[in-house]
Amino acid sequence: MNYDLSAPARRDIKGLTAAIESAEDAASLQARLSVPRYGVFDLIGRARRSPIIGGLLLAGTALDQNGKPTKPLQVLESIPELDPVDPDPGAVTAQLAELSHGDLVTVRFSDGAYGDFGVTGIAVWSVPGTTFLVGGWLIGSAGAPAPRVTELVRLAPVGDHPWPVPAQITVVGEDIGID
Repeated sequence: MNYDLSAPARRDIKGLTAAIESAEDAASLQARLSVPRYGVFDLIGRARRSPIIGGLLLAGTALDQNGKPTKPLQVLESIPELDPVDPDPGAVTAQLAELSHGDLVTVRFSDGAYGDFGVTGIAVWSVPGTTFLVGGWLIGSAGAPAPRVTELVRLAPVGDHPWPVPAQITVVGEDIGID
């Protein structure tokens, strides 16, 4: 499968600001983010305007701070609503067993607070947690899928896609840039 995770050479701050300002609460959005620990990834789901922080959130990830795009935000656009997914724990477990650090994956999650959303990016192995993550979201630990995962699709194995692969996580620390 050919999935494009290109990040623009230069961020369009004015365009991002306009997209943030015009986004309606509960609108379906796709945000492309770039974070050194997880690489470039797409976050897809329903946006929420937070009255507490006064900003736009997507799956709990702040897309702006005081109306200005966060540093990780590269692209923001409206998309059609995600089709529902019937969870298949057996299929997710089988896909997880085949997963390797650096594989290109798309993962669907269902969370009580954030609703149904998807993350497409590079699977990152965390040695300390014996876990796989994508865009900071837990895919599975010690061979067991994370409870919120409803679908896991390996789009391309490492080496069969052109996207940079972040380093394995070898120490526990704060993730810089996901705020």
